[in-house]
Amino acid sequence: MTDRPKLIVGIPCHNGAEYIRDLLLSLGQGEVKPDLIIVVDNGSNDRSAEIVRNEFPEVKLLQYKESLGYAKASNLCLKEALKQNPDYILLLNQDIICKKDTLKELVSFANKCRNFFILSPLILCDSGFIQTSGDILHFLGFGYSGNYKLPLCKFKPSQLAPLEMCQPISINLSTKTWFTYASGAAMFFCAKSLKKVGMFDEDFIMYHEDSDISLRARLLGEKIFLIPKAHLIHRYNPTITHFRWYWSERNRILILIKFYKLPTLILIFPLFIFMEIGVIGFSFLDGWLDLKMKSYRSILSVMDKILKKRKDIQKKRKLSDKEFLKCFSSTFNFAVVTHPLLKYIVNPVFGILWKILYFFIFW
Repeated sequence: MTDRPKLIVGIPCHNGAEYIRDLLLSLGQGEVKPDLIIVVDNGSNDRSAEIVRNEFPEVKLLQYKESLGYAKASNLCLKEALKQNPDYILLLNQDIICKKDTLKELVSFANKCRNFFILSPLILCDSGFIQTSGDILHFLGFGYSGNYKLPLCKFKPSQLAPLEMCQPISINLSTKTWFTYASGAAMFFCAKSLKKVGMFDEDFIMYHEDSDISLRARLLGEKIFLIPKAHLIHRYNPTITHFRWYWSERNRILILIKFYKLPTLILIFPLFIFMEIGVIGFSFLDGWLDLKMKSYRSILSVMDKILKKRKDIQKKRKLSDKEFLKCFSSTFNFAVVTHPLLKYIVNPVFGILWKILYFFIFW
């Protein structure tokens, strides 16, 4: 690595005219600046590409007529970045605003550590509240933001040191949490490790592609860190649309198929079936039952490819399921989803059952 590491920023953009200008301006305000910014315009039909082309001629713009899906657009950013032989690549959502010292904090830790796959900044909803301190994965595949809406002031000095994935974060005397995977809103890659782990799984299209790449890295023994002093703002919309439910439901099941060992899949199968019945009932009441059924059909359509990837993952993995599942959650605690059945029945019952089942996992 050179004395001055080479940093490239990649931004997949889809109808981001409302956001892209603010993000690009924020990347130039700090002491550390990227050597190159790449924007992949992913089938936008607004002024996104025009804004980049006319106002930021130094930015490399790759424009596509049709939407390719978030995973593929992100991979195009990463592949183009790797052509430049960088040390680090920062992949950002279009609705991010970097703070003045965001890049400096990330590069500073990266230069000291050097042995990492992803560094995750502390992502804020605004200056006073956390959007995620790293995302958490429920043992049945549901992902959610860690410490969502926690006041930033409650992150004490002891939590401001870099934290490795699965390392407990004590917020107060009664609360401990951790993170299972890095949020795809902002991922700071070590280019060398990215070549080893590989790109996003394009069969995921969107949602859970970030958990997939993080879990693949974890099974290979790669390290992922939260850098709490590196702040950025995500203009995040917490609303879970029917469109989002479809992709999340489809892809969380693909996560289970790809990563769990067969005995674990057999062990959780009764709980999985009970949860599926509950989700189907919820989807019926909430008006997206057709999309839930479509998600099953879509899973079957990619099953051959997913099973081949599963075989490769299981062959190369370096962790047992006992170790791998250590940082999965027994409950689903996302503040946006507040149904009484979840709070008073599903979380308590499934939480206890998962702890019992985990006790018996020895493989």
